[in-house]
Amino acid sequence: MIENVLEKQNPWWFGKDFSTGVPRLHYYPRLSKYLDTEEILLILGARRTGKSTLIYQLISSLELPESEMESILYMNLDEPVFQSQADRADLLSSIIEEHITATKKEKYFIFLDEVQNFEYWTQTLKTLYDTDKRLKFVLTGSTSSLLKKNTITRLSGRYLALTVFPLTFKEHLDFNGLKKPTSAEKKLEFEEYLRHGSFPRISLEEDDVIKEELLKNYYETIYLKDIIFPHKLRNNRDVINLLYFIISNVGKPFSYKSIASALEISADTVKEYLGYAEESYLLYSINKFDFSLRKQLANPKKIYCLDTGLINAVSFRFSENYGRLLENLVFMELIRRQSEVYYHKGTHECDFLIKADNKITSAIQVTKELNLDNRKRELDGLLEAMRAYDLPQGLILTRDTDDHIEIDGKKIIVRPVWKWLLE
Repeated sequence: MIENVLEKQNPWWFGKDFSTGVPRLHYYPRLSKYLDTEEILLILGARRTGKSTLIYQLISSLELPESEMESILYMNLDEPVFQSQADRADLLSSIIEEHITATKKEKYFIFLDEVQNFEYWTQTLKTLYDTDKRLKFVLTGSTSSLLKKNTITRLSGRYLALTVFPLTFKEHLDFNGLKKPTSAEKKLEFEEYLRHGSFPRISLEEDDVIKEELLKNYYETIYLKDIIFPHKLRNNRDVINLLYFIISNVGKPFSYKSIASALEISADTVKEYLGYAEESYLLYSINKFDFSLRKQLANPKKIYCLDTGLINAVSFRFSENYGRLLENLVFMELIRRQSEVYYHKGTHECDFLIKADNKITSAIQVTKELNLDNRKRELDGLLEAMRAYDLPQGLILTRDTDDHIEIDGKKIIVRPVWKWLLE
């Protein structure tokens, strides 16, 4: 049975073609660079973000002669035949060693997809890494807990990690064949990108009904496979209610106690379940900035979701919550850019502060538009943050406004989000 699965998962052994999807490697140049190192490469990220496709692209990039293709061993550990034996301590080592014995190559590339499904992966890889220098390991995982559990210390100094996200706006345009889009096309595609999100499969799908169904399926897969099942949570309804509540309130300050009171569950349960959701890359939390770490942790947090398409599919009405979706999208782009993000709250509020080199370097306000009703509020929040952290310039991101504002010697740039995403 295992032999049949391996033959199916490794078509290059038999000279067969395999799909590599839309090229993305140039967005992740470190992947190709890390492929040339001896360390284990760990590719992390939520399900359906394209980790497996990136593996196929890495395999294709090796450009090995046909006689050497058996040096590539790929295993998707989501396959039921592997999952049914996930508690076998010798499963991975026996498969790898048998393949090496049968093929006798000078170097091997071992790709293990969704490695979190195998209980003994760190022990196995440490032993093989330390004893056989012919092996180059590339792993994918759908939970950041792979880096937090005590077992990862076994691989200390032996791995390099990189996180994969859903598509950038530039990638979304590429996926839709728009290499040199006009401004009108960019605006149109941005609305689609905001509404249905940025999962690769979603960007390629033309039917809106199918997009909605796929997004609901992605959401259910994440909370079942990466939250409920691995943590053996018995009260599924509490998990589902909590996730729905949070996703329906992205960008709003909260405390564990306030959520617990609203859902009639304990604050400890809220904290535990949200931790699991963050480990699965479904949710991200940020703190109110304070120079005191103790105060940062004590203040209310804000939570954002991995993808605006998921938010729309699960809870939102698009037109009624455009501003919060815009804010969520900007946040995820900041995370992609590896920014350290906080929010500001004093007399007024500013959506995002960026910290670098131990100081606040940028302040960003996000709003659907600047109009008579909200202009003073949005400017007051941004200016308060700029003054608090001595910033000469601030940024307001909107749906489609380009402007420059000067107030009390402070410069404020107003930009459409779609332009900012492409900068």
